[in-house]
Amino acid sequence: MATCTKTCTRTSRATATVLISAAPFFVLFLIPVESNSPRHRSLLQILLSFASGGLLGDAFLHLIPHALEPHSHHPLEQPGHGHSHSGQGPILSVGLWVLSGIVAFLVVEKFVRHVKGGHGHGHGHAHSHTHGRQERPSKEKQSSEEEEKEAGGSRKSRGGSTRPKDRPVKPQNSEEEKAGSDLRVSGYLNLAADLAHNFTDGLAIGASFRGGRGLGILTTMTVLLHEVPHEVGDFAILVQSGCSKKQAMRLQLLTAIGALAGTACALLTEGGAVGSEVAGGTGPGWVLPFTAGGFIYVATVSVLPELLREASPLQSLLEVLGLLGGVVMMVLIAHLE
Repeated sequence: MATCTKTCTRTSRATATVLISAAPFFVLFLIPVESNSPRHRSLLQILLSFASGGLLGDAFLHLIPHALEPHSHHPLEQPGHGHSHSGQGPILSVGLWVLSGIVAFLVVEKFVRHVKGGHGHGHGHAHSHTHGRQERPSKEKQSSEEEEKEAGGSRKSRGGSTRPKDRPVKPQNSEEEKAGSDLRVSGYLNLAADLAHNFTDGLAIGASFRGGRGLGILTTMTVLLHEVPHEVGDFAILVQSGCSKKQAMRLQLLTAIGALAGTACALLTEGGAVGSEVAGGTGPGWVLPFTAGGFIYVATVSVLPELLREASPLQSLLEVLGLLGGVVMMVLIAHLE
């Protein structure tokens, strides 16, 4: 009987983890954004603002408070002079891990940009390529098509017809390639942070079923409500990074591995003293604040600057409302937790 109960509990944990991973994925089918094209730019900017609000709200209202929860009881137990030192130690540790996450993501992005040629180098590099591409066709036309030299008027008319086609298109492509290469790094960094965040969600679900099926279902529904806006925001960041809708959805599906790994880790450490902290649903003490630092970096460095582009007053208002909507969503979910 005990063996059957344990098997049913493990099945419930696995089912709950698959649910929180698959349900937000199907929501992405309803988003009418196929790529980072001018036709979808306005809606994508609103989704990006929602993503930044969700990331910041998740970091400051969910991850960091949960990282501080295990240490919130110590100051009450040790009043007086000693209490301040014992209380500041864990809080200082959480703050340092948040800063470590920000610095780590900065180092990774600078390293990837250095490998790809760097941001500043990319500007000159792209301009030199565009000038080279514009000069090569002109030299080939001058050398191979000598008939146009004899007919000066026809050459000017043809030159006027080709330059408007080449000049507007190629600089735009080079700028889009530069923006895509820069943002693609932040897109993958956000995926890495989301993978770690899903790992902690899997730990929470795996540990909650130890307190009963009712608690496990409640935790699953809370995590599900938390994941839906999070996945929508991550999808917008990936599309802005240059991914198509299908590519972004596939990458989002890969992050579900983190939740499955977290649940498996909670199952493996169940009943053992070694994994008591991991099975408790929070994981190692550095995971939550480090992930929060990653979310803060992606939101402030990669997403918010995209919202500073010139836009109409209505579009700007919608972007601000989208950011506030992401924060409000996280506030509501924090109250449910």
